[in-house]
Amino acid sequence: MAKVIVLIHGRSNKPAPATLKDNWIEAIQEGLRANTSLTSLGDTKIEMAYYADLHYTGGPVNDVDNSEPYKEAALGSIKRYKKGFFDRIRKLSGDWIEGVVDSVEEYSGVFSHLARSVAKKLLRDLGKYYSQPTFRRSVNNRLEDILKKHRDDEVILVSHSMGTIIAYEVLRDMGKTGYQIDHFITMGSPLGMAAVQGNMLNHRNQLRTPSCVTKSWANFSDPGDYVCIDTHLADDYSRNSTNIGVKDHLVCNDYPNNEHKSYGYLRTPEFSEHLASLL
Repeated sequence: MAKVIVLIHGRSNKPAPATLKDNWIEAIQEGLRANTSLTSLGDTKIEMAYYADLHYTGGPVNDVDNSEPYKEAALGSIKRYKKGFFDRIRKLSGDWIEGVVDSVEEYSGVFSHLARSVAKKLLRDLGKYYSQPTFRRSVNNRLEDILKKHRDDEVILVSHSMGTIIAYEVLRDMGKTGYQIDHFITMGSPLGMAAVQGNMLNHRNQLRTPSCVTKSWANFSDPGDYVCIDTHLADDYSRNSTNIGVKDHLVCNDYPNNEHKSYGYLRTPEFSEHLASLL
């Protein structure tokens, strides 16, 4: 049984598929070199579910117009997350803090102008995804086709941002067919947003780990990431029938001026160590 890493990106237009895939691989390998004893992914097969072209018909982002290209981490910028005041408050306060976090979403004053802009765009894209069945089906098919191709392999599904929503929906649906996947990873996920959960509950009777996930679901969030303002999914998503639940990890995304960027997540010590343990 071969090990396969399947990647799915987030919202907004992207570089060409081959370029984006190479950039994600380089970020992953940069993290492995910095944080683990591994120096590369070796001969592990990598696939990317690319769907930006279904939403942005003007072509991929070119090098000139790419405002956030892949950048190697600055010296000393890759750091392990250290628990702070917010974590202590969460532990002491219990479940009620989650309701407070959801309420904070409604007050734009807590976000920067960039955060408000990106959050609104994410919700617009989410609205299109849920309100246009043909578009949603075409997006989901990109991921489903890859997963079905590797039905007999050990699959690690790595998703980011809106890609975590797509991955979750696809896995919930594929679980009904008897499909199984080993490991599910979410990064910078909006799955904790009340608006996202409301859309899901419109067509599902509960929020839980997809039944097809057989070994682990790891969720990585930077507390400064405006998209995953609710950084703890374990309180919202119950365990599946085989007792697989979400394990939340707080991280420090080092990408300059954007704690939501995929490249920064892919090289955090916590992500690197988790991925290395699966390889």
